[in-house]
Amino acid sequence: MIDYEKDADGVAHIVWNNPDSPVNVKSGAAIAAFAAAVDRAIADEAVKGVLVRSAKREFVAGGDLLELYAARTFEEANAKVDAISSCLRRMERSGKPFVAVLNGSALGGGLELAMACHRRVAADDPRLKLGQPEVTFGLIPGAGGTQRLPRLIGIAPASKLLLEGKPIGVQEALKLKLIDEIVQADKLVDVARAWVLSGPDAQQPWDRIGFEYPDFEPQSLKGRAFFFNAWPQLRRKTPPGDYAPGALLQVLGQGLEREIDAGLAIEKRYFAQAVISPAAKNRIRTQFIAGNAARKQKRRDTVTPPFEPSRVGVIGAGLMGGGIALVCARAGLQTVLLDRDQETATRGLERIAKTLDGSVERKLMTAQEREDILSRLEAGADYGMLKGCEAVIEAVIEVPEAKADVFARVIAAAGPDVLLATNTSTLSITNLAKGVAQPKNLIGLHFFAPVDRMALVEVIMGHETSDATMSRALDLLKLLRKTAVVVNDGPGFYTSRVVAAYTREALHMLNEGISPAIVDNAAVIAGFPIGPLTMGDLTSYDLLTDILGSLAHDGRGTASDSQGALEAAKRLVAAGRVGRRGEGGVYDYPPEGKVIWEGLSKLFPPAAIQPAVTEVAKRLLHIQSLETVHAIDEGVASDPLELDAASVLGWSYPSWRGGVLGHIDDVGPAQFVEECETLAARFGKRFDAPASLRDRAKSGSKFHSSGEAA
Repeated sequence: MIDYEKDADGVAHIVWNNPDSPVNVKSGAAIAAFAAAVDRAIADEAVKGVLVRSAKREFVAGGDLLELYAARTFEEANAKVDAISSCLRRMERSGKPFVAVLNGSALGGGLELAMACHRRVAADDPRLKLGQPEVTFGLIPGAGGTQRLPRLIGIAPASKLLLEGKPIGVQEALKLKLIDEIVQADKLVDVARAWVLSGPDAQQPWDRIGFEYPDFEPQSLKGRAFFFNAWPQLRRKTPPGDYAPGALLQVLGQGLEREIDAGLAIEKRYFAQAVISPAAKNRIRTQFIAGNAARKQKRRDTVTPPFEPSRVGVIGAGLMGGGIALVCARAGLQTVLLDRDQETATRGLERIAKTLDGSVERKLMTAQEREDILSRLEAGADYGMLKGCEAVIEAVIEVPEAKADVFARVIAAAGPDVLLATNTSTLSITNLAKGVAQPKNLIGLHFFAPVDRMALVEVIMGHETSDATMSRALDLLKLLRKTAVVVNDGPGFYTSRVVAAYTREALHMLNEGISPAIVDNAAVIAGFPIGPLTMGDLTSYDLLTDILGSLAHDGRGTASDSQGALEAAKRLVAAGRVGRRGEGGVYDYPPEGKVIWEGLSKLFPPAAIQPAVTEVAKRLLHIQSLETVHAIDEGVASDPLELDAASVLGWSYPSWRGGVLGHIDDVGPAQFVEECETLAARFGKRFDAPASLRDRAKSGSKFHSSGEAA
């Protein structure tokens, strides 16, 4: 995993070169090999200095998340960083200059390694990123990141990078003095060698007498004010249950006022606590393990040839259709965007161009990349333009007759073997397929808005959809860089029915006279980006009445107890409060900000005793988990890992909670069932735990095990 060489001038080259992966990961084996190479260089009197390099496209990606996920005790977690932490200090204090030669990105443990070197030289490459993203996985740096970064660039900018977890480019890193020099990629080694051979002072700033932080001292008036204000700012953004952000602030506050070795010891202690926290396990599972599993596409069959379309069609140039067309063109596919007339199609194309303009302004792409994407798009109203399209995605109004007409015209133009997909969130794929000549070729692809930013696509199998069609659809989504969750047909499929359960419970509470402020605040405190009633205002209550009424009519799962929620939605519609697209809904939206509609108390008289926020949050969380179990029992969905990832990616379920089934695991199946019994007795049969969940509670089995691997 580590190559070692000493050149004729006495410069040692320690090269990370993992033979089993396209990236270098700081696994236990790799760390041991690296430490041995470092000690070899330090002990060799002929070695004048060391270049730490990578044989891969990137520098070093960071720690092995699967190893961290498997750690269950404080001692196990602590042991994960002992070897690398002590190795980095030996490097710093060896008296020999170490240079990090950054040919590619250095993230997490990779940046910690680079910061322990006495100099950092980076390639002039806009793709090269540096950062400490550990917090996004529920972790904190454990090999010096919280202590070296503030000492290098200052407490304020380092805290921002650590708490947000967002990487930065080389130019910004140079301004912050996180790196020392940017050079052409082919000159990296020469420049690094020249510095080593110049006989530099190989001592870190923080090991020198009289060291001062670049911006302010931790115990200065400015430093104390910074940490005093940081806590309330953090709690406005992050619930206490998400352990890592609070731990980061603790480490920064306690460690930076001490000398480096004491700070490193404090960091290591909090790192171990973060590793074994439920939030870290949940985040790693839903964001990393589930992501890797999705990329492997376990559901794809082995006999269908790879589907590599070059030309695709999208019907419907509205927000959804336009978004789908954009991601297709961005993926390099020639894309036809159709609508009922040329003017409407052109407006859709103009919206796409405007979206791309914003990406250029934010430096997310170049002007040439924008032009390349637009060159792959053509818009019109003539279905003849679909000739040669290997896949067509329909995104028109949710009316079966309208979709049937589109399907017939698509097949006439593109041929009967075209991959035909419908972007629907409500209509049965099986029923839609009845009017299609070859129903095996129709599949549901439920994209989420905004399509260019949302990673999830729900793949819905109709009763007659073939495995070959599913495999082709998965190949297409892989080209589009989307994460797929495969489910079977059924009312609301998976995502829509669980989101409906969430919104329905909020409407039940509104009907009970619970303040919408309590309902929405409970959701935000639980970790959701917005509350369910705010979301209801955005969706509109006339549409929600139709959706909830349809699910109630079918009577599956928690929808069998819908009356109170339906009454609330209908009452809002009757009062003319359909939501934001009308005059307002539960809330009014004056220029100064959202306020509760003053007529709401007449429509829903407030309950004399308002519940605690924790009780409201429990109702909102438990109902989603129950609905998911019902979906599994009905055969709509099956893979817990996929379903939890879908909840996080699809409707922003808090990832630190691990998703809808991870929530049951965290509460404990037996405790969860007991709590549901209490809720059912108070609020209705929708909280009755299904038999499968009661069996799980008796056996003590969980939906996820620590042995899950990517």
